[in-house]
Amino acid sequence: MLRRDELNLILQRALSSGGDFSELFWEDRRDTNIRCVERTIGGITSLHIHGAGIHVLKGTRSVYVHTNDTTLGGLTRLAKVAADLLSSSASSPLSDIQFSPQKYPTPTPVEIWPHTVDSRRKIQVLKEMDKAARDAGGAHGAGGVNGAGGIRNLNLVYFDSNQHILVANSDGLLTEDDRVRTRVRMDATVEVGAESLFEFNDFVGSCGFELFEGDYEAFARGQIASMIARLKAEPAESCVVPVVIEGGDGGVLWHEACGHPLEAENIAVGYGEFAGKLGQKVASEKVTLVDDGGIPGMYGSEAIDDEGHPTRKNLLIEDGVLVGYLCGRKGARLLGMESTGSGRRQSYCFAPASRMHNTYLAAGEDDEDEMIRSIGEGLYVKELGGGDSGVEFSIEVKEAYWIRNGSIAHQVRGITLSGNSMEMIKRVDRVGRRLVPEKGSFCGASSGLVPTTAFQPRIRISEMTVGGTKR
Repeated sequence: MLRRDELNLILQRALSSGGDFSELFWEDRRDTNIRCVERTIGGITSLHIHGAGIHVLKGTRSVYVHTNDTTLGGLTRLAKVAADLLSSSASSPLSDIQFSPQKYPTPTPVEIWPHTVDSRRKIQVLKEMDKAARDAGGAHGAGGVNGAGGIRNLNLVYFDSNQHILVANSDGLLTEDDRVRTRVRMDATVEVGAESLFEFNDFVGSCGFELFEGDYEAFARGQIASMIARLKAEPAESCVVPVVIEGGDGGVLWHEACGHPLEAENIAVGYGEFAGKLGQKVASEKVTLVDDGGIPGMYGSEAIDDEGHPTRKNLLIEDGVLVGYLCGRKGARLLGMESTGSGRRQSYCFAPASRMHNTYLAAGEDDEDEMIRSIGEGLYVKELGGGDSGVEFSIEVKEAYWIRNGSIAHQVRGITLSGNSMEMIKRVDRVGRRLVPEKGSFCGASSGLVPTTAFQPRIRISEMTVGGTKR
């Protein structure tokens, strides 16, 4: 680990051509992967990821460079490269940086560090999940017995990651953080008759091996049973109807339709329709949207962002009024605002950018049952998949049911929800009282893949475009 005088030298060197801010991001991460492919353990892969990046800014101009040579010599040479690339102007003599070390409590404490767990126990988890999934899938091949459904392919991958970061910058900030995340990804192809469906799902936690004190076998069974049920469901016609979206990971709708367009770098280039609308009503008064990186135990939580700022609760839309954006350091400069603790990156190989942590629609006061009871014809969405964000969004529906005369009639499949995000958020006419968390996943953008969650209470949208496959 570098001494403070060495950090001072590196950061000063990065400012030598006239930059007004420099930052060192140092990372040491150890990952373990174990694959189970069609019941066969495919070996254990251990990765050691180590390196550092230097970020230099002059106003809203910036340079980011990185290396896996973290010796003093390697980092001072890198700092000189960053300064030369910035190529601003000769700087005034700089005084020594007075570091003020900070330590913030983690919102995701670890009970069982994964590196202390024998690999045989990790392999046992994979085998138990594999068996549970296959039991739920019934007979193998050709769609199962009499078209009842079966598993064609099933693979599982165990992951654990222990990341240690250090952030030091020319403002005197010096802080560190440890992040541990554990998950199993299950991908499967199931078939019913002549039809098949491929899908992957993650059993995840921003925690240690204590994740597997939960019912991971029930997760595996549930995913396969849900896939088979969807293949047996009726295709739906394209239509425009009221849509009820269940609590939990239905929140991906807000991640795609609002979260990305509220990230500062997107606002700065006019992406989406939220630019210049602070203080204006942009949504139904039922809508209060929040992003919070400090919620205990959530997959998108961490003590600090990847620029060393403590994570915090950021109010984005309040009672339908736009009140904030998500800002990392550069994004904040672009908008003339302050950082919201939202500077994130996948690793030292990426420059930080303004990104979401845990994005959710706040609970409301509406009766969840009445949302369905008051609909003549409509759609109840139990689970959403991934989607494309922007002014016009499109989101896959994993599990959905047709509503007829105020009751659930039958399951439907082959559905996407699409529309204009600004119109959609104005049509939210019910928000339930119970906020439901979701397991978490990864979000990809300019600074790589970062862990996030997106969740909500049950909501109703008075009118949405439903894309179906029924001819």
